[in-house]
Amino acid sequence: MKNESWPTFSFTESLRPPDGWRTDCALISTYSADLVVLVTTLLALTGCDLDDQRIGSRVELVKAIEALRGRVCVLAQAGRITIPNTPRPILKLLDRFIRTVDEDERFRSWHPKAALVRYRNVDDPKDRQWRIWLGSRNLTRALNWDAGLTLASRSDGKGQHIEGLAAMGEVLGARANLAMLSPHNLRHELAALTWECPPGSTVHRVNILGPGLTSGFPLPPADTERMFVVSPFLDSKTIHAASKWGGVKTRRTLVSTTMELQRMLHEDHDVFAGFDDLRIQPLPDLPAQTAELRDEETHAADDSVEDEELEPAGLHAKLFFAAKGPRRQLWVGSANATERGWQGRNFEIVAELSIARDAADSIEEFVANCDRFKPNATVADACANEDALDDARKLLSSCWQLRQQIGDGELEIVASVPPPLADPAISMEVAVLGGTWVAWPPDDVRVLLSANHRWQRSDFIQLRVLRGDRMCSWLQIAPCEPPPDEARDHALIAQYLNPRTFLVWLRSMLADEPARAAGGDWDSEAPTPGTSPNRDARFADTGVMPTVEEILRSWARDPSAFKTADEKVKAYAGELERRADESGVAADIALLKLFRQIWDTFALELR
Repeated sequence: MKNESWPTFSFTESLRPPDGWRTDCALISTYSADLVVLVTTLLALTGCDLDDQRIGSRVELVKAIEALRGRVCVLAQAGRITIPNTPRPILKLLDRFIRTVDEDERFRSWHPKAALVRYRNVDDPKDRQWRIWLGSRNLTRALNWDAGLTLASRSDGKGQHIEGLAAMGEVLGARANLAMLSPHNLRHELAALTWECPPGSTVHRVNILGPGLTSGFPLPPADTERMFVVSPFLDSKTIHAASKWGGVKTRRTLVSTTMELQRMLHEDHDVFAGFDDLRIQPLPDLPAQTAELRDEETHAADDSVEDEELEPAGLHAKLFFAAKGPRRQLWVGSANATERGWQGRNFEIVAELSIARDAADSIEEFVANCDRFKPNATVADACANEDALDDARKLLSSCWQLRQQIGDGELEIVASVPPPLADPAISMEVAVLGGTWVAWPPDDVRVLLSANHRWQRSDFIQLRVLRGDRMCSWLQIAPCEPPPDEARDHALIAQYLNPRTFLVWLRSMLADEPARAAGGDWDSEAPTPGTSPNRDARFADTGVMPTVEEILRSWARDPSAFKTADEKVKAYAGELERRADESGVAADIALLKLFRQIWDTFALELR
């Protein structure tokens, strides 16, 4: 739906700070989430340039984790976080950024998709601005037709006042529980702002729907001439309500998928009587929302950055459009054309706006290019295994609380009650992130797993349920006892960065410059070729160490940059030295010893 007068951006472009600004804090809400996409999100929030298929380096990822820890929270529906194909240990650190919302999906879901990001001016930290994105896209690598709206705050007060934004921020802030972004302060700050909206548009209001919040399906004026409903999921009551938009002369078009339209017709052959045109797009790709074949674990296509240049796979946008002449109304957000989405059962976010002709033309062009629906007598059979497994996932992820007890040499996953699975045909297995699956006995409240080192602990665990030839798997939050702390974080990062990569990171901090390729791609199996530590101490790579000139130049330019680098040396050098000693790599031992001698000498004088 691209049009030059209606700017389109990738999701990551919407998050990147403007030149001269840095991300201060961010709150992101999604239904489903992928840890690899969360990595991309953190990189974007720190300003990494991910164009030309770059996925970010090891040093860039560590810098992002360090900069944003305690400043970014991702809210996701419990049971809808995918297990990465290659669960690298560094991903365990992402338990610092994700908070699951334990809504029981048998009744309602946490379904809003939004990002609220506050930036601060590099030269004046008191100068701040906000950017807000809302729409239909989840924090996954699914490549679907999605729709969204980006808003930027204005410092001159000449933008639009938008009703409901402050209330939305307060609700999300209460769930996120970020120490630096209290719900009250968030509401107050957003209420005081005006907003730059897409060209030619006026955003009338933003509503957060849900239990105890706003609800109600839109009702355009009776003189509406044409309307579109675009939604991958439907129900009869909402479609009947949409079919009453306007009057007898209103032309109504519905865009969904063949499977959904066919299902609706099977239930009620008159359900689309009020529509003049039915259009289709392929089924959307929905990671973490469907069962898999038992022998084909395909949590994700691959563990690399999402490629937003590929053609969309299917329909995931939610758009509701009504127009007469120059009046063009649009509702866009996360709510499908269902009662669950609009009548206060699910949590959703929807914006209501008036749009310019160019934007409306883009939507009409998209609809016109969709294929026409051709009904047939065949109805897709429901898969009993899939339905049973999805019900089990919903129950276990929202209502069955787990914790991890970590002792010397053992790890137990503990529940207050046995797995509440009434179906004897369903079995369940559990593992730590990246660990070996272990069956959970149906009548037990604890499972003993192979122990990890304490520094490898994470609040993430893997769960899966199996029935017949199908299975569902997901990441679940099971708090550790003792909980992950800074020592855990430092140990995982020290394992992730070899001594050479750590020193490159240090040099980038001293120079206040990016380190685009340092350590290789963030998800690479090993450091960049040519940095293998298997060599004699005589060949220690001293060229990667900060030079005397770099240290003094950094201190003279900005003593705080040197102080920050010194804090990293205190946090990580000891752990790196211990690992070098354990591995017996002579080159690493010699390199770290020489570095510490030089650094400690200067640090003693400059601190």
